[in-house]
Amino acid sequence: MELIENIIRIIQIVMLIYFGGTTLYLFVFALAGSLSRPGKKYTSDRNRHITVVIPAFMEDPVILDVIRSALEQDYPSEHFNILLIADTFQQDTLEKLKGFPIQLVEVKFEKSTKAKSLQLALEHLLPETEVILILDADNLMEDRFLQKINEAAESGAGVIQCHRIAKNTNTSFALLDAISEEINNNIFRNGHRALGLSSALIGSAMVFNVSLFRKYIPKLNAVGGFDKELELMLLHDNIRIEYLNNAFVLDEKVQNAHVFYKQRKRWISSQIYFFGRDFLKSVYHLFRHGNLDYFDKTLQFSLPPRILLLGIVVLIGALNLIIPDMLFFYCWTGILSLILITLVISVPKRFFNLKTLQALISLPGIFLLMILITLRIKGGNKTFIHTEHSYHEKNK
Repeated sequence: MELIENIIRIIQIVMLIYFGGTTLYLFVFALAGSLSRPGKKYTSDRNRHITVVIPAFMEDPVILDVIRSALEQDYPSEHFNILLIADTFQQDTLEKLKGFPIQLVEVKFEKSTKAKSLQLALEHLLPETEVILILDADNLMEDRFLQKINEAAESGAGVIQCHRIAKNTNTSFALLDAISEEINNNIFRNGHRALGLSSALIGSAMVFNVSLFRKYIPKLNAVGGFDKELELMLLHDNIRIEYLNNAFVLDEKVQNAHVFYKQRKRWISSQIYFFGRDFLKSVYHLFRHGNLDYFDKTLQFSLPPRILLLGIVVLIGALNLIIPDMLFFYCWTGILSLILITLVISVPKRFFNLKTLQALISLPGIFLLMILITLRIKGGNKTFIHTEHSYHEKNK
C-alpha cells in the first residue's frame, strides 16, 4: 500500500511540474500582453503593390461575399489584386467568380492541401507584387486593412501576423472559439512581441514580403498545419515575425461539435508531430546559436490545450480532496488560480457578459470532446481535414 502511495506521489509531482510550468509560461506572456502598450504607428509615402492570395477548397457558400468585400478595400485598385486559387469549386460558382476583376485559378488537386494552393499561387504572381497577404476563404478585412499593411511594411518587417477576430458568435461553440482566439492573440502574439519574441502565425491574415514568400512557400510539405511548418522554417532562420494588433480580419468561428472535432484534431496532431520533429534540433540551436525564438516555438507545441489543462487540474485537485492529500490539494488549487487569472486578463472586456456565462456551461462537454480527440489523434496530420464555412454576415 505504501509503495502505491509513493508511486502516486511521484506521478503527482511530475504532473505538478508539467502543468505548473505550462501555467507559469502562459501567465508570464498573458501578463506581458495585457500590460503592453499599443505598437508603433507607421506612415508610408507610397502605395506598395499588394497581392491578396486566397487558397480556397470547396468554399462555394462563402467565397462570393468574401470577394465582394475584398474588392471594396479603401486602397488604390491599381496597387492591389486578388488571386483566388479555387480548388474543387462548383461550376456555377466559378462562372459567377469570372464576373469579378480578380485572378481566378481553377484547380482540382488529387490530394488537396493549402500548401499546394500557395505553391500554385507562386506561378501566378504579378511582376509588380511587393507584398503578399494570405487570407482564408471566409476572411473579411476591415475597411483600411490594406492601407495598414502598406504602412506596416515601412518598418521593414518581412513577416507580419495580423489580428484575427470572430466574424460570428452565434452559438456557444462559436463564442468560446472567439474567446479562445483572443486569448491566443494576447499570449502568443501580443505577449510574445512585448517580451521581444516572435508572434505566432495562425494560417491566415499573414503578410509576407514577396522575396520571403518565394523563398519559403516552395519548401512546404505539410498536409495539415502548414502554418506551423512555415513558422518553424522562418524561426530556424532567425526571421522575426511581427504582430499588427490594430489590423483586423474577421474569421468564421466553429459553430458545432462536428466542425470543432475535425479542426482541433488537425491542430493537435500537427502540433505533436512538429514538436517531435523539431524539439531536439531547437535545443541545439538555442545553445549553439542562441536562437530563443525557434526553441520557444517548439516549447509551445509541448503545451496542452487550455481546456484540457483547466479540466485536468480541476479533476486532480478534486481527487486530492477525496484521498485526501492537502499539500497536493493546495498546490493544485494554486495552479488553478493562476490559470483563471491568466484567462481573465487575456479575455477582452467585451466578452464579460451573460451570453459568455451561459456558454461556459458547454465547457465540460468540450473537455470530454478534447479527451476523445486526443485519444484518436493518430494520423491527423497526414490527412487533409477541411473545415467547412457557411456563416454569412447577414445572419448576424
